[in-house]
Amino acid sequence: MRYTSKFAVEYDLEQHYKLQEIYKQKCKDLSFYEGFQLKDKAKKQTRPFYSVKRPGESRFSYAGDSSTPEVQAVKEYRYYEEALKVVERNIIVMEDFLNVYRQTRADYINDLLPKVYKLPRRDALLKLEPEVEQWIHEKQIIKSKYPVFNPAGLTVAAFDGTLMRSRAECIHYEAFYIYDVPNIFEFPYETGNDVLSPDFTALDVYLMEPKIFEHLGNWFHKDMVKRRQYRTESIDRWDQFAQLGFYPEVNLFLTFGAGESFFDAQAIHRRIAMLASPPPSKETIEMLRRL
Repeated sequence: MRYTSKFAVEYDLEQHYKLQEIYKQKCKDLSFYEGFQLKDKAKKQTRPFYSVKRPGESRFSYAGDSSTPEVQAVKEYRYYEEALKVVERNIIVMEDFLNVYRQTRADYINDLLPKVYKLPRRDALLKLEPEVEQWIHEKQIIKSKYPVFNPAGLTVAAFDGTLMRSRAECIHYEAFYIYDVPNIFEFPYETGNDVLSPDFTALDVYLMEPKIFEHLGNWFHKDMVKRRQYRTESIDRWDQFAQLGFYPEVNLFLTFGAGESFFDAQAIHRRIAMLASPPPSKETIEMLRRL
């Protein structure tokens, strides 16, 4: 398994714990119907009706159609009883998985090593992912040929001390680290006479294709003149990105804000987390196209 399998299982396990409590309560509420058995009988062109055998009875007796409260209750009890079994089996499997699974992330592997053998985080990642190493190496060579845009604007420190331009960028950067998504900050793209340096260029490791992440921090600026100017410039940039093959919500992912006061950190994480999971299979895509 690659990248964030562990995080996904941990989240799913928490959801299963919640479902376990819900299903236990449902079974308790319907426990009167434990041991009830149903049979359905239907004649041609008529709606089915049911007979029921209650605990202690030797024969089935007429119970009515599916709208009868007793029939509904027996069905619900059997459903939640079976659902509880499924959930509890899954919990055992996921708990066992989390007890033995170790990620191939650099920091986890370093934790297993004596201090003298530890590698720097980036170096260790490259050792594990040679194709990622090549991608990052090539991007860094290209980036080094361009001067840093407005270095005085790099005033906000990320979790590891790397300087960014805003808190939103720091959240992006940290999320890339959490989900082990390779990325380059402000990688330059030439388009005509301009050089575009979007916030982040990330690598989709399943498709080995780049994705751009841009946070538009002044999209909702309080000053309407500045807001309109900012939006016009942003849309012009989208047209330039389109010339390079990057399109909004395809491989150009945008978040919007109003300075440091308005953006959704959870939404940022969810967008980045999608790169940690494999894309839909060809069979799934074909099925969706037929719908």
